[in-house]
Formats: sequence, C-alpha cells, structure tokens
Amino acid sequence: MNIENIAFLSQMLTGIGFDKQIAYRLMQHICFKPSSFTLEELISKDKDRMACSLFFERKDDAYECSFYDASFLKEINLPDITLYSVSIAETDQKMLGINWTDSQRSASFDLNNEATWKREMQIEQVLTDLSLLSETAEGKYYADCLKLKHWSLVPSLQSYLISLNSLRARFEVNQRFYFFEGKGISLEEAYRFLLNRWLEKKLLAQKKKEAGAVTEVAIDTLVVKKRKGKLKK
Repeated sequence: MNIENIAFLSQMLTGIGFDKQIAYRLMQHICFKPSSFTLEELISKDKDRMACSLFFERKDDAYECSFYDASFLKEINLPDITLYSVSIAETDQKMLGINWTDSQRSASFDLNNEATWKREMQIEQVLTDLSLLSETAEGKYYADCLKLKHWSLVPSLQSYLISLNSLRARFEVNQRFYFFEGKGISLEEAYRFLLNRWLEKKLLAQKKKEAGAVTEVAIDTLVVKKRKGKLKK
C-alpha cells in the first residue's frame, strides 16, 4: 500500500477543511485496489448542509483526486401546524432523530426482539405520517419538503426523490470544484460560493414572479378596456 500517497491525499483534503479521519476512510478503500472510488462527506454549516462527493482514480501505484462535487441544501423552514392529526413540527423532529444513512446490518438483530429494529419501526411510523399529510395538496407540499430536507443528501435515498426535482431546484444548488497541483477551493469558500448562487437563484425567481404578476395585471387591464370599448359601440 502506498502510504505516502494516502498521506498526501489526506493532507490535501484536510487542508481545505475535511476531517482528519478521512485518512482512514481513504485507506479502507485503497486497500482493495479499485480502479476508482468515491467518498461521501456531509458538512453542516449553521442550519444549511453541504454534501461532497470526492472522486478518486488510480494512476499506476497511486491515487489522484481531481475534483469534488458539492450539493448545497438551504435550510427548509416548516410551519408548526397540524394537518390530519399529524404535527409537521413533530414529524420534522422525528425525522431528525433517525440515522437515515445507517444501512448496515446489525449484529444484534433479532426478529423476535423489537428493540433490535427500533429504527425501522420509527421509519415506518414517519412514512405513515407523510402519507397522511399527502392526502391534500397543502399537506403533500409539506410532506415533500420534509423528505427533501432529510433525504436529499443521503445517496441511498435518491430514488425516492425523483418526483421532487422541481421542488428540489428551489432549495438546492450544485457545483464541481477542481484540484490543481494539490490545491483546491476550501469547504468554507465552496459554502460561500454555493450560498451566493442560491441567493442569486432566489432573487431571479422572485423577479420572474413579479414580472409575471405585472404581465397579468396588464392583460387584465387590456381586457377591461376592450370590453368597455365594445359596450360604448
């Protein structure tokens, strides 16, 4: 195993803000000698979150990381209201308390012992609540927001969000950041860049909405004038 290569990659990545434990995660993959592999890292920033996918490729006896993809999810604020006997705030807290990335088999699992599959029972209850919320258009919007908030940065749950792409575009922005000669954009710089992109996106959407409202008013005014003109004739 090329320890110097692992040390170089670890230093490069910790230098831009990744956790020092990334060295061991690199070793866990590199020991299998794959042609390429990806590391997933989730970073919390205030109440926003950023998921980073680092791509590694083998070159002879060493590995290179040329870039990482960052997905920024802006905080999704939800109202403290109850629909169909389901509290949105309580459901939000329940989902926050579930480790959605935990897909490993438990050595203590026993089908006859509910305590060993408590997580799965919690997930089932949450899905029941989300299904109840989705019975109305308003409730479905909040149910979709909850799914997006807690699942969007979990790779294994992406298939459940395919139908939410239009909603996802309102809260999430993505960007690829490259490394050059062992140096790259720091996580702090990447966060600020993506936050600015999200704010720009929100501003453009607001301007588009306001322009649409003005157009509708103009059309309504024109229709009224035409009607008045016909009445005079």
